[in-house]
Amino acid sequence: MTDARYCLFDLDGTLTDPETGIVASLRHALAAVGFPEVDHGRLRALIGPPLQDGFLMLGVPEERLGDAIHAYRERFSETGMYENEVIAGIPAVLEALVAEGWTLAVATSKPAVFAAKILAHFGLDGFFAYVAGATLDGSRRHKADVVRHALDVLGAPPDATVMVGDRLEDVAGAAACGVRTVAVTWGFGDPAEFGAPVFAGAGLLAVVETPGRLLDVLSRTADAPPYP
Repeated sequence: MTDARYCLFDLDGTLTDPETGIVASLRHALAAVGFPEVDHGRLRALIGPPLQDGFLMLGVPEERLGDAIHAYRERFSETGMYENEVIAGIPAVLEALVAEGWTLAVATSKPAVFAAKILAHFGLDGFFAYVAGATLDGSRRHKADVVRHALDVLGAPPDATVMVGDRLEDVAGAAACGVRTVAVTWGFGDPAEFGAPVFAGAGLLAVVETPGRLLDVLSRTADAPPYP
């Protein structure tokens, strides 16, 4: 295992809380295609996974999917991406990791162009060597593909890399690339699901409740055995 250490961070629900802007943009998109009102809980549950998949899960017809995505991005790019806030304690974690010699990158299912603008808006961009995200055409959007892309660009060995995220997709996507994960509970996933037996062998290092605990776990990963 190399002495270099790499950490990939999910964006929504891990670095920032984008609930207000994403839910409002989803409502705008659904109204634009004449879709019935959807309760807040169902929309909140869509934060994290790819947008295209979320609209299909809601029942948006395939032939209106492009219109829904266009309407969503129209509002999100103008207003929604800024209806957002940085998770308290995260900047200190990023600063400490960089000081410890980690190379940091973002790995998100959000289009990279939006992710980069959000990071710059909140002054987080300077911590990250690369922002890996989805393509606007959706050809790269699932977490395993995004993680693999980040590893390729960074030249990062999977066994020297840790993924940090709040959803099961983060754990599964990282595991598909041979990357270990630390799951955080302050995002949009169900913390109870991280204890499911299917994740026992998926390289899940820890489930943490605070950014301070996240830093403690990451600071010890150099001594952890490689995965798998």
